[in-house]
Amino acid sequence: MEQHVARVFSILKGLYRIPVEHNLNPKVFLLLAAIGTVVHVLYYLPWFKTYAMELSFLTFLRALALVGPLYIFLRGKRIAALLNLSFLGGWALSTTWHFCYFVYL
Repeated sequence: MEQHVARVFSILKGLYRIPVEHNLNPKVFLLLAAIGTVVHVLYYLPWFKTYAMELSFLTFLRALALVGPLYIFLRGKRIAALLNLSFLGGWALSTTWHFCYFVYL
């Protein structure tokens, strides 16, 4: 059991080390994940099930999803431009899909 716990902590330490090596603060990504989780939880509460609130949550989540790649692009050092382009491209396609699905279906 202790080996498994040590392995998990080793992986987490490695994941923490990667952003630091690229001049990024890992706490930014943790904060973005926490905010996204809170908004997802609020989305499923019955008080926020109006069309306007659902559209607001969707818009906020899509904007929040762009903050991480922009942070990497603006602050990151030695990170491949292709990685940023893939983040931004994925964001654009995902946003298009979500809005078309939500607004037109």
